[in-house]
Amino acid sequence: MALSMFLRTPACASRLISQHVRRLALQPALAQRTLTNTLPASCISLKESKNTPTLNAVREFKTTPVHCAAEHAHDHSRLWVIERAVTAVMLGAIPAALIMPNKILDSVVAILITAHSFWGLEAVAVDYVRESIFGKIIPKIAIALVYLIHIATLGGLFYIISHDIGIANTIRQLWSIKSVKA
Repeated sequence: MALSMFLRTPACASRLISQHVRRLALQPALAQRTLTNTLPASCISLKESKNTPTLNAVREFKTTPVHCAAEHAHDHSRLWVIERAVTAVMLGAIPAALIMPNKILDSVVAILITAHSFWGLEAVAVDYVRESIFGKIIPKIAIALVYLIHIATLGGLFYIISHDIGIANTIRQLWSIKSVKA
């Protein structure tokens, strides 16, 4: 992944580098057949060939900002900003819920805490339970467990809010417990 991000930088998007990568990828195929079509400098699009494993492994490689702009659906910078905003809102919402306990603030705190921990555990599952290491099924099970845990967590917190004394009052009761001297 780091190599692909490096190759997408403007310094690596030049025609010279594109030609070298294309030549390295096609080197075994050049001895057996001629290249009939030329590839644009902006995109190294390697076609499938039964003769070269390199071409089968690398199907399409985009290096220009124009092509990378189409990949904004996978851009995680917005999620990073949202995660930081949720964390900043939590800094004010948790003390506010403890000072003025009510169902609205408890619900906001429950959603924020669940979202915050969901993003953290999802990142752990995605980063460390990789398909290349564990196969295709285990990473999907890990992500499903993350979803299941957080659905249950949010449901449990809402149950405490609606059928019990609420999150803030529960925390207040836990803090007011005195130790019993024997």
